[in-house]
Amino acid sequence: MNTRAVLSPGLLALTLLLAASTAQAQQDQGGMGLDLSGSDSQSESTDTQESAEQAGIGLDISGDVAKTELLPRVVLLGLDTPERAGAAQSGRWIKALYGALRTTVAQALPGASIKDARERLTEDYATALRCAEASCLSGPAETLDADLLVTSRLALEDDGWTFRLWTFDRDRNKVETDSVTGRNPRDAKFIKASADLLAQRVRGLARPRAVLKVNVNIPQAVVRLGERTLGVGSLETKVAPGQGNLIVEADEFTPFAKTVSLPPGQTTTVEVYLQAANQVSDGPSEMVAEAARKSSGPTIFGRPALYTAVVGILAVGAGMVVGQGAKKIASRAPDTDGNGIANITRQERLDAQNQANLSTALVAGGAAVAGGSVLWLALVPTRSAPPPAEAPAVAPAGGSGTGTRSSLQLFLGGNF
Repeated sequence: MNTRAVLSPGLLALTLLLAASTAQAQQDQGGMGLDLSGSDSQSESTDTQESAEQAGIGLDISGDVAKTELLPRVVLLGLDTPERAGAAQSGRWIKALYGALRTTVAQALPGASIKDARERLTEDYATALRCAEASCLSGPAETLDADLLVTSRLALEDDGWTFRLWTFDRDRNKVETDSVTGRNPRDAKFIKASADLLAQRVRGLARPRAVLKVNVNIPQAVVRLGERTLGVGSLETKVAPGQGNLIVEADEFTPFAKTVSLPPGQTTTVEVYLQAANQVSDGPSEMVAEAARKSSGPTIFGRPALYTAVVGILAVGAGMVVGQGAKKIASRAPDTDGNGIANITRQERLDAQNQANLSTALVAGGAAVAGGSVLWLALVPTRSAPPPAEAPAVAPAGGSGTGTRSSLQLFLGGNF
């Protein structure tokens, strides 16, 4: 009995000592699987992260919210904690950051968890966790299908403990930087201020997705929106709202390009019909050839009827000038002094008659030539020149101008 009484306190003391050692080891590990400046404690703390995620930290809660399929996805890669004191409190920080994301479900939804991100990014995870540039965050964002990708760092800097936040906006391909300082990693106000900073930044950047549906007749056609490749063939996918340049391409087919407007929360459908490159090129070639054949025909300046019309008009003008000369002589013919003798000589009288006859011939002939030429241009537009048989259009001028010539002769004759 005395032996049992002695052994029991010894066993109890040994048990307490082992429990204290285990608790101290777990406290030193911390970090929830986060990077600890390349130390081996990163691999040792994986169990802590897994247990935290099983408790509900960082899980996708999209199923708890109705009609959230068009909300943007935000993924928190983790928390980089170089100092051991910060790593010891990393579990509290991760819970607070994920709690902040839960408050933004009306604007965005938490996507992949830290464990999922590490498994999908493999060796690129550590690089992405420390990255603060769009060049090294765009790839992980595509892999994780994250519209907003967040990395963070808790470290001891010159100004004290500083929490830095980098939020990559995949729509704009831009990184937003935020920071907040505090007294120590265990300060509850410091942790809350950091979580509120994350929630505020996510609300400011989150935009509802738009749905783009593309129906294309070529299954192997590549569909791109701006610089982003959406897929191959007909597809329906969520994209950033706004305007974008839709390009659909396939080998041996003419590319399709169109600027599309993508309202947030709505579906835009685009019907694309790609034509073979040789068919499209044949059509315009034939049309151009036909236009060239039509344009190669004789123009109005290459038709003789135009120039005969001009000659006729000039003849009419010349006849009117000659007639004015004859009228001037006729105006001096009357006997104004009453001596019974005309005021012009016989030669002047003969010249006036000749001028009158010439004027009549020019006016009548020119009018006939001009009128016939204009009529020919109007009635026969495709003919480059009138037939040779119809060329002497001046022939009827003598008959048509008889009345005018006679009137001039009678006018002059009445004065002599």
